[in-house]
Amino acid sequence: MTEGALIWLILLSVAALVFFGVALVVSVRGIGDLRELLGGVRRRGGHS
Repeated sequence: MTEGALIWLILLSVAALVFFGVALVVSVRGIGDLRELLGGVRRRGGHS
């Protein structure tokens, strides 16, 4: 494998790790917000 190909492979791997790390954080925070919103509706008896 050439040096150029190795550099691109490393760059792609780092970009993929960052992408999936951000996606994981957004998913976890989104699930927490969704639970909070649904819990707030349940606490008030479901009336808007």
